Amino acid sequence: MFLTITRASLKAGNEASAKELLAKNFNPGDGKKPSDVVEGLVGFGVMKAKSDPNMYGICTVWQSEAAFDKMAANPAAPTGGPFVEKLKALCDGEVKGEGFYIEGL
Repeated sequence: MFLTITRASLKAGNEASAKELLAKNFNPGDGKKPSDVVEGLVGFGVMKAKSDPNMYGICTVWQSEAAFDKMAANPAAPTGGPFVEKLKALCDGEVKGEGFYIEGL
């Protein structure tokens, strides 16, 4: 399995707009599973930092790195499309992601 984590620090005053954007994109409410919408996507989560109320994390879990790479090959993926552009406009600084292998210890 493969996991991505993206960190985004919101500009003060943008919390409500960011919550609305995240809810719209991560809680569609139509009963579909992530893999019904994006091939290879197992699940995702949105997290809020304990120590910084403006810091959010977005986590995605993929069946494999190859599944993530297939999604990333989509022409809209390098920029993240409209969602990432809107999120960046609400942030103070960089929106940065990193990939991780999920391994048993």
